[in-house]
Amino acid sequence: MGPPCSDGCYDTIPLPTRECMFKQFWEVGDYMVQKSFLQKQVKQVPVKRHRKTKIPDNPGKRRSYNLQYTLTMSGTSYPVCKKGFLNILGIKKGRVETAIKTVNAAGITQPDKRGRRPRTTYTVSLQCQATTHHQGNNSTSQVPPKQPE
Repeated sequence: MGPPCSDGCYDTIPLPTRECMFKQFWEVGDYMVQKSFLQKQVKQVPVKRHRKTKIPDNPGKRRSYNLQYTLTMSGTSYPVCKKGFLNILGIKKGRVETAIKTVNAAGITQPDKRGRRPRTTYTVSLQCQATTHHQGNNSTSQVPPKQPE
C-alpha cells in the first residue's frame, strides 16, 4: 500500500479493510483475474458538460468519459479517488489504463498476448563460429579456419 491521498479516501475506509483489499488483490496471482477485477471497479462515465474551446476551428481532443473508482469489500462499496485507488491496491496508473483499453464493446476482456512463443536459446560456441566466419570473410580467403579437434 502506498501513502494516503489528500482527498481523505483513507479516512472513509478503515485500515484493516484497506489491508484486506490489498492482500486479496495480490493473493489472486493471476494477471487476467486481476485485470478483470480492475475493470469491474473502474467505471467509465460520460462527461456531463463540454465547454467551448478557445479556438473554434480546432475542437482538439475532447475527453469523452471520466473514470469513477470504487473499492468493494463484503458488500460495501467505497468511492475513492484515483490516487487512493492506486495506492490501496499498490499498482501504477498504466495497469488500470491497460485494463480499461482491453475491454471490447461486448464487455469481454482480450487475452494477454505475452509469452506465446518459446524463448530461443543460443549457445556460445555457435556464436563464436559465426563471428569467426564473419571475420574470415573480410580477409582474402572465404573459408573459415578449421578448428583443431
